[in-house]
Amino acid sequence: MMTLLFALQTTACSGGDKVIKFDELPAAAQAFISKYFGGKQVSLVKKDKDGLKTNYDVMLADGTKLEFDNKGEWKDVEAKTDGVPVELVPAEISSYVSKNYPGQRILQIDRHRSSFEVELSNRLELKFNKQFELTGIDD
Repeated sequence: MMTLLFALQTTACSGGDKVIKFDELPAAAQAFISKYFGGKQVSLVKKDKDGLKTNYDVMLADGTKLEFDNKGEWKDVEAKTDGVPVELVPAEISSYVSKNYPGQRILQIDRHRSSFEVELSNRLELKFNKQFELTGIDD
């Protein structure tokens, strides 16, 4: 019984997360960070294996959080301090936000297979389909 309990605790604690070095990230993720966050220090890089699925989480010194898939393609950018770099946001989404929510910054953007979600500095969450049409708003 003790052995089983120890095994369960060890498995629960490990959770598939492993701290890795920046140069162990896929090349696409390294290039993305250099392009959009080149002046910022990387604090932590984790490789998260969940069954057959692998993700990479990167934390920058200013609190920005980045998530990448196994190929190094970005999935989520959370930049609550400075906002998401404008060059990273699809032009159609930037235009929609500027027109309908003047003065608001995009603090987070999530990219899914068939949609995008952005969180604005007023805490509204906007959902767009792949054609960049607004499909929902959460407050």
